[in-house]
Amino acid sequence: MNLRALTLIAATLAGTALSAQEGPRFGLQAGINLPQSDLKDAVDSKVGFNLGAQVTFDLRGGHMLRPRLDYTWFPEYTETFAGDSIGTTFTRTSLGVDYLYFVEGKPQGFYLTGGIAAVQWKVDVNVTLGGFGSGSDSETTNKLALAAGAGYQFNKTVGADLRYIKGKAWEGDLDLIQAGVNVRF
Repeated sequence: MNLRALTLIAATLAGTALSAQEGPRFGLQAGINLPQSDLKDAVDSKVGFNLGAQVTFDLRGGHMLRPRLDYTWFPEYTETFAGDSIGTTFTRTSLGVDYLYFVEGKPQGFYLTGGIAAVQWKVDVNVTLGGFGSGSDSETTNKLALAAGAGYQFNKTVGADLRYIKGKAWEGDLDLIQAGVNVRF
């Protein structure tokens, strides 16, 4: 998908969201990330953490759009052998939009969600070579990711969801399961 197509999709979604009858509600989210596929090996199965901000637009009839900005990080994974060590840290920044469908037709209760995001993955590598010194390097890549999941909105303010995020970076699948809590203002 090229930049022109993404711009057209974003403009269409923004126009639809702006036609919503209620004003937008801003919110924050926090959660954990369970690495899957190739990401599981890259971070030694360590649990990651995420924080983010979101805006929800109630489109009525159980339909909602949720643009979001997320930042995810995984703790450093260090491999040591013969006095040398390599430490690797993965982070993920994403900007995307989710579509939420509330099965009861109102913005409360159980919902299904699907989304798309532009994602920037970054890997930082720190190398220590015994008595010979150390060095570091980093690399980033930009890709698209898809998400699908379900959630529950307890009231107008607090909700929780579970999403499977499918993405690629470098030469692997960097998928994750994200469980989070959302608070709207």
